[in-house]
Amino acid sequence: MVSGCSSGIGQLSVVMRADWGKGAYTPGTTPPNFQVIVTNLGPGNASGVVIHALMPHTFAFDTTNSIQTTGAARTTPEDATAGGSNPEWGVWSLSAPTSPNGTISYSSITIDFAANITAPPSTYSLQAQVVDDNLTSTVVSQPLQVEVNEAPRLGISASVSPTSVHPGGEVTYRIDVTNTGSGISPHVDVFVTLPPALQFQSTIMPFGGNSSIEQLILPVKGAVVAFYGGFELPPQTSLGPGKLVIQFIVQCVPNPGKGVYPIQAQVTDTLNDSATITGAAPVNILSS
Repeated sequence: MVSGCSSGIGQLSVVMRADWGKGAYTPGTTPPNFQVIVTNLGPGNASGVVIHALMPHTFAFDTTNSIQTTGAARTTPEDATAGGSNPEWGVWSLSAPTSPNGTISYSSITIDFAANITAPPSTYSLQAQVVDDNLTSTVVSQPLQVEVNEAPRLGISASVSPTSVHPGGEVTYRIDVTNTGSGISPHVDVFVTLPPALQFQSTIMPFGGNSSIEQLILPVKGAVVAFYGGFELPPQTSLGPGKLVIQFIVQCVPNPGKGVYPIQAQVTDTLNDSATITGAAPVNILSS
C-alpha cells in the first residue's frame, strides 16, 4: 500500500489487487477481474477524489462490476469507458475517520472491474492512482505483477453450398475452427446441430488446416447432430492461427417443411475454452 499526504486535510491510500489472488492469469479460465481500493486515512475530509487504473495496452477495460463505498458521497458521477487501458472513475468526497465505539472507521471506495486481456504470455505491471482537490501529487499504488499464461482462443465459422436444396437433394457444409491463442488447444470437439429436415451422410476427407488427430470420432450417418472429436490445434504463429477445416455432406429428407433453416455449431476443448455460433449457414429448403 502506498500513501500520500494532502495539504493537512486528508491522507489517501490506494491498493490494486487481482480478484484471483497471486496465481497467474490463464485466458479463458481465470475471470479477468481487478479491484482498486481507496481509503481516507485522515485526519480530515478528502474531496474531488478521482481514481485511475493504469494498465498495458493489451489490458483493455471492459466493464465495472461493482462500486462499494463506506463514508463516501459521489458528487459528480464519472464512469470508465470500455476499450481504454487507463479507465477513470469519479468524483467522490470521502469523510474523515470516525471512532464511534472506540474503533477507528475509515471511509473507502472499492471498485471491482473486468478487463479484456489479449496480452501474450509474460509478466505485466499494473497500478492504480488517486488524486483529490488537495493533493499536490498523485498517489500511486504498489505495482501489481500479473503473469499471463499460455492459453488457446478458439473460434468457429460455417458456410454451406449450395444455399438451397430440394427434397432428396444434398448440400455441403464447411466448418472452420481456429485457435488464435498462445497455447495448444487439446482434445477439440466440434458439434453441429443440423435443421430437422437435413441428415448427415458423409465426411469429405482429408480434413483441412494444420491440426493433428489424437483419437478421431466421426458422425453417424443419418444423424441430425454432426459430432467430430479428437483433434489438437496448434497456437497462433507468425504464419497464422491453428486451423481445422471440416467438410461434410447432408441430405434433405423426402417430405421436408419448406423454409430457411440455419445451423448451430460449437467447438470445445479440455482447457474449458469454447466458441459457439447460432443462425449460421442458412439453407433454403424448397418444395418438391
